[in-house]
Amino acid sequence: MTSPSSTVPDSAAAPAAVRAGQRVFPWRILVGVAALVVGACVIRPRNLFGEFQTIGVAASLAFVALGLSLRAWAAACAGGHTRSAQIEAPQLVTGGPYAFVRNPIYLGSFVLGLGMVGILGDPWLLLPHALVFSVFFGMIIPAEEQFLAEQFGEEYARFRRAVPRLIPRLRAWPGSKHPRLSWREARGEAFIALALVAIYGALRALLHLQN
Repeated sequence: MTSPSSTVPDSAAAPAAVRAGQRVFPWRILVGVAALVVGACVIRPRNLFGEFQTIGVAASLAFVALGLSLRAWAAACAGGHTRSAQIEAPQLVTGGPYAFVRNPIYLGSFVLGLGMVGILGDPWLLLPHALVFSVFFGMIIPAEEQFLAEQFGEEYARFRRAVPRLIPRLRAWPGSKHPRLSWREARGEAFIALALVAIYGALRALLHLQN
């Protein structure tokens, strides 16, 4: 679900974390679904932004749009293996959003999640959000990095040295190669957007019935 990443993480992740990431990887989408279920059980919307509620909600919507756009761009560059149940990479993708950050899909998901917290209006939802991304950042990314380091060797090592894991560069890496875009893969983000709208509507309806 991410992009080219490596075996040797930036902080030399312990082998135990890598092994855990390899086991969790096929279930990464279910991890997100579980967080949604937890969120649905504890959500208590409120006027989160006070007198700046309109601005806050608009900013949250912008975060959601930015997260979805980043995920779609990354999926179009990386291809179908980003949705695979196994860690794999037919080629090392270094262009598009990958020229700025090594894990644009996870970064996009993180930004998207923050936007949803803002729209739903319950700061307690930051807890499941943080738990989900502690799994992604602490286990799955190191496992992907190990695979990519083994698969692509020095080519990946150069990419890893030049491009940050999660905080984007201000300028594209000059050594990146422009990938062939597959917008068919990017269309999957439209289904995610529809799912988010459905989830938001269902939560609002449930809360209305409870009141």
